[in-house]
Amino acid sequence: MDNIDHYHEDKIDYDMNYEDNNESDMDYEDHVEDDMDYKTVHSSHFRDNFANWTSGNMNLDELIQNSQLNATHPWKSIEWIEYSNLENIELIAQGGFGSIYKAIWKDGPTRYWDYEKSKWERSNCAEVVVKKFRNATHVSLSFLNEINITNRLSNIINEQEIIRIYGATLDPQSDEYAIVTPFKNGGNLRELIKKTHNKLTWKIIIEMFRIFSWTLSRVHQENYYHKDLHSGNILYEIDDDNIFLPTISDFGLCRPMDQSSTDKVLYGVLPFVAPEVLRGGEFTEAADIYGFGMIMFEAISGEPPFTDREYDAELALAICNGLRPQIPKYTPEPYAELMRQCLDPIPVKRPTANELGDQFSYILTALEFTDDELGDDESNELISDEESNELISDEESNEFNENESIKFSEDDLSELNKFLKIMEAFNQERENKWKARLAELVTNPTPPKKSQNLFTSKQLDYSQSDLSQKLTVEDWNKLEIR
Repeated sequence: MDNIDHYHEDKIDYDMNYEDNNESDMDYEDHVEDDMDYKTVHSSHFRDNFANWTSGNMNLDELIQNSQLNATHPWKSIEWIEYSNLENIELIAQGGFGSIYKAIWKDGPTRYWDYEKSKWERSNCAEVVVKKFRNATHVSLSFLNEINITNRLSNIINEQEIIRIYGATLDPQSDEYAIVTPFKNGGNLRELIKKTHNKLTWKIIIEMFRIFSWTLSRVHQENYYHKDLHSGNILYEIDDDNIFLPTISDFGLCRPMDQSSTDKVLYGVLPFVAPEVLRGGEFTEAADIYGFGMIMFEAISGEPPFTDREYDAELALAICNGLRPQIPKYTPEPYAELMRQCLDPIPVKRPTANELGDQFSYILTALEFTDDELGDDESNELISDEESNELISDEESNEFNENESIKFSEDDLSELNKFLKIMEAFNQERENKWKARLAELVTNPTPPKKSQNLFTSKQLDYSQSDLSQKLTVEDWNKLEIR
């Protein structure tokens, strides 16, 4: 019963190294013993180079310099990247805040300090994403905020679960500032479904959401809200073992929990914005969880919520009145129930990110429960009370061999039946229907409507006061946060 016994120990290891830097770990350990040694030894190397670069903006220079002087690891600093050091630049997406490009960073990020050559050894020709901000001919507070918060969170949590900031750059032709981050080969969730739908399984999708939920939990533990969770902001790296590793990106709207927003202008992708936020309420952890629930819906349905409707004030009002997307019939009930909880109209009734992580871990443990551990070919049948009593009373042998049934305690049998119910819910027939639906949408996608900004957030074209005026007193009483 190892799977049952070890379920609670199955937390994500946040000490995993960023995948692009496995080799640099060995190099790093050859030169520096611990984090404080790194900071003491290498801050002077950074400082000596300050005179050789400038972003053209004092505030941005100061942010980059402080990150370098306080870095305790080679990839915990950010740097100014000359635009001429980027090549093969190609547009991959456009949105409300700007444009996203893929490029090759010729030098690549730092790996370690080469003492013999007295220079930084780098990962040459790194694939990167260049995120340009529309009309960003000056460095705004939001630009600095995204760099600062993302760098802080990726350093504290894990460079693999929170997108890393390599640095900033400036396009000399458009005079627009940009952020440079690693390129993720799986793309965002919507792109991942299109490219790998035939490889997806229940186990893969549950594992993805388990990592995602615990990463979001860490963000909340650090007293931050993301404020812009949608399928376009969850990126994936697919490793050589076909493991799908989710990464949270785009922290441009992220704020500390103790910082109330005075800006009541709505930003986001409408279906992923919580109803209480649409009504003008303060953003909370629960609003992030609402967006999480809509991402769960997109993963199971294969398309964004409400593709049959315009993303407009009418839809926003309907969401405030309780409208939610219809869950596909093939959805396993444990998954559907978690989704419904995330989309609850009352924020305090939604689970926390940590609770979601525990639930996904429990489901995954059940799905990985093998026939061998059950001892015979009855693994797909629930155990009756009579069978339970027979198993419990049979004490002829305390040793197990391959010709005997496993002896279960009462607690084990109760847990076992829960596992079997989960396995029954996530059966192969349902998985086949899910994958068939994903494949159908790849070849015959629902045409997007004009108002649907499906990949990136934008300023929504209506005010919260407009929604408030259209809601009746009865509506407000029904939607009141209790």
